[in-house]
Amino acid sequence: MPRIAVVTPYYRETDEVLRQCHESVLNQTRECTHILVADGHPKAIFDGSPRTLHVPLPASNGDNGNTPRAIGGILAEAYGFDGVAYLDADNWYEPTHIESLLAGHQATGHPLVCCKRQFFTQDGRLLPIREVAEDANQHVDTSCWLVMRPAFPLLRAWLMPKVLGPVCDRVFFQKAIRERYMIYALNSRTVAFRSQYEAHYRRGGVEVPPGLKASSDTPELKACFSSADGVRAIVDALGFFPVLF
Repeated sequence: MPRIAVVTPYYRETDEVLRQCHESVLNQTRECTHILVADGHPKAIFDGSPRTLHVPLPASNGDNGNTPRAIGGILAEAYGFDGVAYLDADNWYEPTHIESLLAGHQATGHPLVCCKRQFFTQDGRLLPIREVAEDANQHVDTSCWLVMRPAFPLLRAWLMPKVLGPVCDRVFFQKAIRERYMIYALNSRTVAFRSQYEAHYRRGGVEVPPGLKASSDTPELKACFSSADGVRAIVDALGFFPVLF
């Protein structure tokens, strides 16, 4: 049976949020190993947990989890895992998530399988919304991927320039398409996504709490895309120039 690792980079999330994330991996109907990579702020709550690899990094990288995400995937490859899934630390899985993604791979042979999301508020209330691009299979959130060994060269795509951190999922999706990997997109919504975006709350008819993000397109990102040096750095790192604007 294929061995699956779930990679979670984490930073300064609360113990409650991290436990929900971690327990959702341990409670999968298809057994998997959780690789948690601390981005400079390790927690002792994972010590002694079964089917868990805990990797503390010596310092924070400030790139939306991309460096720890890449390190976790590369470790999974080195340790002989057959597939890598991702789960951001503030999200969680439904119990059949890994089982359904793996079934999609086994039915099609496609090296990339993805699903869709349910959206939640920061305090865990369901938001009755969908994203048009996701439903049209034109966007895949980081936590929705399963990457099987034939597509493992993509595991290093997270080592993109730091400025791309806020849009890393969009860049990763475009990289997968550019490299011509076959993708099987499930319609199941087995990832619970704790939204940090104002627009999701407004569309869901929920009061917007303070501190949320207006957009993932930062001024630094836009400046980089209009700079010759920025464009060169992105192309050198990725081998192509993503279309974001």
